[in-house]
Amino acid sequence: MKKVWMKPYACSLTLAAMFLGVPTLGRAQSMQQRIDHLNHCTDLMNQSTTLQADGQSVDEMIAYKKGTLTFDSEDLKSTMMRKVQALESENSVYDLDSLRKALLTRALGYVRKEEEECSDTDQNKSWRSQRLNQIGFLLRLLGQSEDAIPILRRCMELDPDFAPCPEQMGAAFLDLSRYPEAKEAFKKTIEIGGFSEWNADAITRARDSLGMMNQVERDHGQVPVNEEAKPTQHSFGTGFFVSSDGEILTNNHVVAGCRNLTIKGGLPVQVISRNPASDLALVKAEVEPDQIAVFRSGTSPKVGDTVVTFGFPLPGLLSSEGNVSTGVLSATTGLQNDIRFVQISAPVQPGNSGGPVFDTSGHVVGVVVAKLDALRVAQITGDVPQNVNFAVHWSEVRALLDEQGVKYKKLPSQQAISTSAIAKIGAEVSVTLDCTQ
Repeated sequence: MKKVWMKPYACSLTLAAMFLGVPTLGRAQSMQQRIDHLNHCTDLMNQSTTLQADGQSVDEMIAYKKGTLTFDSEDLKSTMMRKVQALESENSVYDLDSLRKALLTRALGYVRKEEEECSDTDQNKSWRSQRLNQIGFLLRLLGQSEDAIPILRRCMELDPDFAPCPEQMGAAFLDLSRYPEAKEAFKKTIEIGGFSEWNADAITRARDSLGMMNQVERDHGQVPVNEEAKPTQHSFGTGFFVSSDGEILTNNHVVAGCRNLTIKGGLPVQVISRNPASDLALVKAEVEPDQIAVFRSGTSPKVGDTVVTFGFPLPGLLSSEGNVSTGVLSATTGLQNDIRFVQISAPVQPGNSGGPVFDTSGHVVGVVVAKLDALRVAQITGDVPQNVNFAVHWSEVRALLDEQGVKYKKLPSQQAISTSAIAKIGAEVSVTLDCTQ
């Protein structure tokens, strides 16, 4: 089962309310009603979370009985057996499949009740998006994929930048053997971009699903019903050399689900490490690069500092020599203050993903990850955002390289160089990544 998205209810609001002065009895009653309502909503969420965790335990026991899952130790197996036996006794259900269905049905009931009664406690639309996605997911687990589709469609309309909903939509279509619609939903998921952990995970699943569908088509020598045969599909991204051993840094969503991955000249590369949470991936080519990137050490960049991006956007349309753009570091956090990312104003396009973000010394301070879809935001807010783009935070980038033992270069940024000089560095260290799906 997939992870349960838990909503961090504002406990501080409840505590503040309990200590606020209330001059009249009527106001005191109103405040108490508010506190009771928050507690009620928290209880609904906790009940659903517990039931889904219990359902996962039953799933694991079913897999063990089928021989598709083994436990690491006898103690772990005994603990799981005791837990499932207790669940059987509590629910007076002694068939594992029936027990699983009962637990998930009750969990679905609690999430639906939370959706009906607790939307007024949401601090932003992402909370409701997570809840709608959870309803769709539970419906799918219960074999009600047809019912999940309108719920997931509502989620996509509410929050077009929340990738788990189209990914779940694709899975629901796949359940129903509606293959063309499943493919479109998975492609839409990937197009959104992985600027949050939820999005990165959803993009990985969508790429894996597309890869699986393509493999089935190749194995059977046919395409699904109602879909004409298509040529091999390619997607592109940018990467850059970070060591003289041929290690290349890029985005996880650039490499996830690729059947074959190559750089210029058709040279194959191998995926060494992936971190979906920060949307980073490390790949390796059997080549010794002429130049490798240098990372900034010492003091961190500040909001307002100039940044320069380099990449290979819109291959086949824009210059194959690469594209350079300038902007500023707009914020040191990403969407909803996500500390894994930073916001930049330098324009980026499809294909820029995985490219380096340089400071004015030509030292790397981030990795391009996504752009905010201006048209989608305009549909929601009525205003068109200008140059709102995102990169992986320098601390996340350095952490991955350190964890993997990469021998990368780092220097303090003490002297500014021209943008043309930075563009030259970008062209020397960067490569186009061609993903065959």
